[in-house]
Amino acid sequence: MSEEYNEFVPNVHFELIPIKDLVSNQDYQRNLSMQHVRRAAANFDINQVNPIKVSRRDGINYVFNGQHTAEIIAMVSESRETPVWCMIYDDLEYNEEADIFANQMKNVKALSPYEIFNANCEAGNDKELLIKGLVESYELKILPSAGVGGICAVGALENIYDNTATMYWTEC
Repeated sequence: MSEEYNEFVPNVHFELIPIKDLVSNQDYQRNLSMQHVRRAAANFDINQVNPIKVSRRDGINYVFNGQHTAEIIAMVSESRETPVWCMIYDDLEYNEEADIFANQMKNVKALSPYEIFNANCEAGNDKELLIKGLVESYELKILPSAGVGGICAVGALENIYDNTATMYWTEC
């Protein structure tokens, strides 16, 4: 790689590391939410797993982003021997880890409910396709914002669907 691009590429490498060899107890980290871990484990999809960010200091692999991911994989695999892909930083100090943890999501644009809904339709997911089909059967469209002949309350439509489906299956 040309040196002119070095400032845009972090100095990292990737390794498979067993979960048992990762440490996640830094003071800047969020507390581990076992409720989140159980919910995510129940809906585990290997294609949704991101690499765990690790700072290797003094031979110890400190997780500074991904402690929940590691716990979810350990729960699903039923083993802390399970290796996970880690993005390793070899040259960070503790305060740099904390700074990255605190600020890495600051400029990330969250997906809107419409963008998530639209991507789920493109993926062919049943729930969203059923909602879209029902809306279109009334000659309406699902839109990202208010407009004539459209519905932009995607979250409300999904809640109605979820509540109706729950009531239907409970009564049957």
